[in-house]
Amino acid sequence: MAAKAAPLRPRKRFGQHFLVDPAAIRRIVGALGPRDGPPVVEIGPGRGALTAPLVEAFGRLTAIEIDRDLAAQLRDRFPAASLMVVEADILEVPIEEVAGEPVRLVGNLPYNVSKPVADKIVRERAGVASAVLMFQREVAARLTALPGTRAFGPLTVLVGEAFRVERLFDLGPAAFRPAPEVSSTVTRWTPRPEAFSSVSEGGLRAALRAGFAHRRRTLRNNVPPGLLEDAGIDGGLRAEALTPEDWRRLAKLWPLGSPR
Repeated sequence: MAAKAAPLRPRKRFGQHFLVDPAAIRRIVGALGPRDGPPVVEIGPGRGALTAPLVEAFGRLTAIEIDRDLAAQLRDRFPAASLMVVEADILEVPIEEVAGEPVRLVGNLPYNVSKPVADKIVRERAGVASAVLMFQREVAARLTALPGTRAFGPLTVLVGEAFRVERLFDLGPAAFRPAPEVSSTVTRWTPRPEAFSSVSEGGLRAALRAGFAHRRRTLRNNVPPGLLEDAGIDGGLRAEALTPEDWRRLAKLWPLGSPR
């Protein structure tokens, strides 16, 4: 019998903090839903603490891992019939091409790529059937923030247009090795069937980019006054004070050809 490989040390450049809390792992697996359903894709499996219960629960799993040494250990640990390891950066892998159909995403996202991954999921929402994802608690707060709060921003509006995001539970630093300096939050994402049905994604992104370009300034300093007036929006407000509906109204009026 081959000797068991020693656990690899976390790499700071990949933002690795491995989940080790058994109760949290069970809750994450359970939040994905029944065995019968869309294929499951794990983002950043690391040492496989979540991977093993996922394979047991769903029988077949695809894992996307950027660390080549961890990817090799996963291939040695799990039979190919149970786990397909894609050695790649999740930001460079088209979600819809992983399984050829919409998938259930799951993962403990590295803090240094969590916001880009959230934005990618919005852009590639056609390939996402649902998701259970862990973020730094501050990022999770942005995803679910209410208008008028400091956490409310472009990511809040874009993600909320495409998905209903629930905060399921929080985890402290002790749930990870090495322990991070911040707490984390597990979220569940459910697609909205009406996503971007009343506004173009490009227009919304352009309006948000302009409106939040200088957060401390009022909207009249960031957005053409005529657009604000036509949308019925007070230019004396700051960007975070607008509701998602306000942003949709403004985006509908955004000039054609505005950069995305």
